[in-house]
Amino acid sequence: MDRPANINDQVAHLLRGASTSSHAASSEVDLLDMPLEGVAAFWLSIKKTLDSRKKNDGFLTEELRHTREPHLRFLLELAASSFSPGRCEELATVRKNNVLAELHRKYVLMAIGLLGIVSKENPQKVMIRFLSKFQMAPIFEKQVFDVAQVMLKNLDNAELDKAKFLNIDHKLRIEALIINLVFYCMLARRNGTETLLGFQEYIVSQYFKDGLQLICDGFDYDFVKFRLNLVKKEILSATEMKMDLSMQMMSAIKSDVPFPDLCLIAKAFLP
Repeated sequence: MDRPANINDQVAHLLRGASTSSHAASSEVDLLDMPLEGVAAFWLSIKKTLDSRKKNDGFLTEELRHTREPHLRFLLELAASSFSPGRCEELATVRKNNVLAELHRKYVLMAIGLLGIVSKENPQKVMIRFLSKFQMAPIFEKQVFDVAQVMLKNLDNAELDKAKFLNIDHKLRIEALIINLVFYCMLARRNGTETLLGFQEYIVSQYFKDGLQLICDGFDYDFVKFRLNLVKKEILSATEMKMDLSMQMMSAIKSDVPFPDLCLIAKAFLP
């Protein structure tokens, strides 16, 4: 099969060969970026609107069409379902655990990549560390390096869509995240870590950008590792708090508790 002439098509072609997953991060709003107060306000607004309208008028179904955040959408689906409040809480907990496990794995992969950069480790060894976090490899090593090398060779190609292909973000598919992390490890090994700062505009993850900054500021391996673990723990804890708040407020709405009682639930979670 002929290789696409356009560099973006060429990279996309290689990515399709590496995985059926989309390479681009979702443009949806993300719970990680929402403040706790904003999450509480969302559910209070839902309850206030429900109280002001006739029951069973389809408001929750209507709201689903306008809610872009995936976890909040799922909880709205539960609120509109025929399940009991208790069953909704059980399903919300299953979903929460799955989301947090996936987030944890992605932040671990980012940390492995950053620690590989600070220690100037061979990217192939970094790749082995990535794959050690999976029972079955999500992608073949050859496919990862094929795509990463094409990206590396075309850095000066004005046609390369850097915002699409050089991103690091927890919303990326696992396969795409691994490819891009290997790319940055290869780039750091070839051109030096300081050159990575010039690519921050293409990186969405503040976690990864902060880690790069620490490395370029000269902090050693142990400090970078300590800081990455601390920040990861705080991100996951804050996300879990927002998920628990959402679950409790969704369940209360499902149980048709009065608005002042819903405010008490929010008050318990807010600082």
